[in-house]
Amino acid sequence: MPPVAHVRSPFKSRFGIPRQSGLVPSAIGWIEPCPPWDRMEAWAGIEEFTHLWLIWHVHDQPHQPVSSVRPPRLGGNVRIGVFASRAPARPNPLGLSLVRLRKLHAVDGRVRIEIGGLDLLDGTPILDIKPHIGFTDCPDGADSGFARQAPDRLPVDWSTLPSDRLTTLSDNQRAVITETLSLDPRPAFHDDPDRIYGCPLFGWDVRFRVRNGHVEVTDLVDDPPG
Repeated sequence: MPPVAHVRSPFKSRFGIPRQSGLVPSAIGWIEPCPPWDRMEAWAGIEEFTHLWLIWHVHDQPHQPVSSVRPPRLGGNVRIGVFASRAPARPNPLGLSLVRLRKLHAVDGRVRIEIGGLDLLDGTPILDIKPHIGFTDCPDGADSGFARQAPDRLPVDWSTLPSDRLTTLSDNQRAVITETLSLDPRPAFHDDPDRIYGCPLFGWDVRFRVRNGHVEVTDLVDDPPG
């Protein structure tokens, strides 16, 4: 199945990507359709919808499929069946994301779609796109099992970052970093308050640690491509 589009995203590595779409609403990116699907006629009417379903290929070193997984929401210690989870280690390397449609751009008849709430790696191939329909996609009485509640968030402390580095960030970049780190992207079993982690976002490797229930941003290191 050839991709119909690719995603441009601030997330440059698997580490730090939100575990569900919509958890980092400030994460804005683009759907860039492939020819011939980059023509306006393929997208006519899509602006009537607020959200889109993206069906995508887990293209970056796909996980080996397994029959059971340990979801981070259960502390990383409880095993459940892979089909009772949204873990990426699936029989087929497919992902599903619900994103907000922000704006449709067209230049010389070629389309580029601005979206928000991304949970996708930069360059992810999109296999199909469908509009979200509320009365079927949000049924009354739906139960989300062990994921009924939104994840807890940690406060993010920027005071540990040198001021000259802080001024290099735009408001949106700071918001994306804050929302991403507040979800604590560390593996569920990690609890070392002195360990410094690196989360590739935008053009930086964002260095942070977690102490006393707070995320401390310690540095922004230039992260050259490749």
